[in-house]
Amino acid sequence: MAAAAAAPVAARATSSAWNWWLLPIGVLVALIFLGLGFWLGWRLISERIADQRLVAHVADSSRIDEQIIRQRQTNEAIQREIEQARQALQGDVCRPGDFGLSPLTPPQITPMQPSSLPPTPQGQQAFQGTLIELLDQATVLVLGPLANGQGVGTGTGFVVAPGVVVTNAHVVAPLDPARVYVVNRRLGRPVTVQVMAQTPEPAPGKPDFALLRLPAEATALSPLGLTRVASRLDPVIAAGFPQAIMQTDANFQALLDGNIRSVPELAVTDGLVSAVQNLPSGLTVLPHTAAISRGNSGGPLVDRCGRVVGVNTFGFFNAEQGERVSYAQKVDSLMTFLQANNVNVADLTGACQPAPIAAPPAAPAAAGAPA
Repeated sequence: MAAAAAAPVAARATSSAWNWWLLPIGVLVALIFLGLGFWLGWRLISERIADQRLVAHVADSSRIDEQIIRQRQTNEAIQREIEQARQALQGDVCRPGDFGLSPLTPPQITPMQPSSLPPTPQGQQAFQGTLIELLDQATVLVLGPLANGQGVGTGTGFVVAPGVVVTNAHVVAPLDPARVYVVNRRLGRPVTVQVMAQTPEPAPGKPDFALLRLPAEATALSPLGLTRVASRLDPVIAAGFPQAIMQTDANFQALLDGNIRSVPELAVTDGLVSAVQNLPSGLTVLPHTAAISRGNSGGPLVDRCGRVVGVNTFGFFNAEQGERVSYAQKVDSLMTFLQANNVNVADLTGACQPAPIAAPPAAPAAAGAPA
């Protein structure tokens, strides 16, 4: 019976030993499955994160591409505006001509019919000819090397009294004072002039005048008369040597190249007086619609009788709206400047009434034709 009792005890001992060895294996298997689950979960999460990053990267790349396209379009628009502004500035008014700039399209010039001339001041011989002929011989191209040696400056002037030319101070200010010249087709070649006087610190809104003394051989040029009479809608003519036209003039280019007998033709444009305007500085100016550009500075603005009503000096240009207004200093301030420098001129009064153009004589009747 004792032997029989020992058998169950041995069986229990064997079962307990088996259970003790099974525990580590179970734990190991559990750890393996736990690790496998953790690895699978981590991999799944990593793939999802990578997918999200890829989507975000693609989205960011798409946004960057869109931004690049928009920036490129903006840059192109800015470049177009810069080019338009550069062209506008190249055609701006009243700075000495700089002939290193790119060519400009010459403005259209309205043909002008000859008309009557202003009364001749006492002591002067009457000019025999048409208005355009008077402007041709009284208006001069002012030019000379720049004092800094960087090129040639140009502008326009006109004879205001025997041997005396008026121009803008800002035309002669940058030039070598010992080498200032004037020329027109009446003179036939450049002549050296002396700067007699000029207003200080020329700037828009301030008087801007200079006087040039012609040499003895050039004193035969007939002066233009001056008048204070100017009103809105008065027809006016601007005469000068604008850079926009001179750049395409073969004679002008030949003159710059040293051919002193090559003289460009005077350019004229017409328009209307827009207003008689007092600036805050006290200067009276005439905004007008006659087209002018660089190189016109110092040139005359005349009425249809050939009387100077203003001196073309500066301009305003609105690039956004395409507005351009030309400004001439009214003759009043010029006459004050002339009197201060002992230059006597007549103040012509009365409204301009150009004489009608005479009709050409009728052709003789053919023989046998009815009278």
